[in-house]
Amino acid sequence: MKKLISILTISLIFVSCSETEKKAEKVILITFKDKLSYTLGADHARAISESGDKNFDKYNVDEIVDGFKLGLKDEKAFDEGCKSTMQKLFGETGKGFNDQYVKEGSNCIGKISGIFFASGWKQKKAFSKIDMAKVLIGFEHGLRKIDTIVPRNEQATIVQNFMADLNKQNGINLLENAKKLKNTTTTLSGIVLETLSEGTGGSPTPSDDVLAHYILMNSLGDTLQSSFKMCEMYKQPLTAFSLMSVVPGWTEGIPLMKKGGKYRLYLPFHLAYGEQGMFNQQTQSYDIQPYESLVFYIELINYGKTGSLTKK
Repeated sequence: MKKLISILTISLIFVSCSETEKKAEKVILITFKDKLSYTLGADHARAISESGDKNFDKYNVDEIVDGFKLGLKDEKAFDEGCKSTMQKLFGETGKGFNDQYVKEGSNCIGKISGIFFASGWKQKKAFSKIDMAKVLIGFEHGLRKIDTIVPRNEQATIVQNFMADLNKQNGINLLENAKKLKNTTTTLSGIVLETLSEGTGGSPTPSDDVLAHYILMNSLGDTLQSSFKMCEMYKQPLTAFSLMSVVPGWTEGIPLMKKGGKYRLYLPFHLAYGEQGMFNQQTQSYDIQPYESLVFYIELINYGKTGSLTKK
C-alpha cells in the first residue's frame, strides 16, 4: 500500500467531490454508537471534502460513496484497474485532470478511502464498536458538507474521546499481556521489564548519562522511532542522553537494566508522554497519541556519571 501511495501521490487519496443533486439519506441518531459512527464517517469524509482540491466540484459523490462501501468490505477493492484509472484521471505526474475518467475515478477514490477507514479502525481494534450503516451516512453527509446533525465542535470531542479510550484500553491489554511473558518484572508504578539478554555489567542510577540503542513501538506494535535507523540515515554515531531528561518510565526503568543487556520496556501512558502525547508541529499530527502506552526495545551499551557521556 505504501508503494501505491507513492505512485499515485497523496492527491489521489484525498481528492474532492461534488454532484449534490442526489438527496442525501436522512438519519436518526439514537445511541452513542449511532452518533459515534456517523461522526467517524463524516470526519473521514473531510479529508476529501476539505482537502482544498481545485477539482472538488467535478467529482461524483454517488460514485465515491459506492466505492467507499466496496472498500469497507474488500481490502483489495482498489485494484490494478483503479491504479490505471487514477493515472488516466490525473496524468503521469498526478497534476493533470481528465474529465473523461471522473465517474470511474470517483469510484476508485471511494474504494481507497473505504480501505483506509476499515484497516485503520481494525488495527485500532475498534471496528466492532462502529455501525457501518451510520458510518456510510456520515461519510456521504461529510462529502456533501451537510453533516450538521452533530455540531462540528461535538464531533471533534467525540473523536478525541473515542481515540483516548481506545488508546487506554489497548495500553491496558499491552501491559497485561506483557506481564504473562517469561523473564519479566513489574514495578509498583506499572512498568513491565522483559529481559531478552541480561547484561554482565553494572546498572546506571536515575541521574546517570546513558548510551543506548532503542526501537520505539506503540501498543499495536507499530514502529515509531528507531535509533538504529536514525544513525544509519544521518551517518552519525549514537548520541548519549541523561536519564534526568527523558520520560519518567526511562528514568525508572533503565536503572533496572545491566550494561550489555537487551530488554523490552513496557510503559503505561502516565510514565511515557501522558495525556498530551507528542504533537508534531511540522506534520500537524501526533507522533505519539495522547494516553498511548509504549514499548521500547533497548540495548544498554554504556553509562556514566552526569556529564561524563553527554559532554560536547
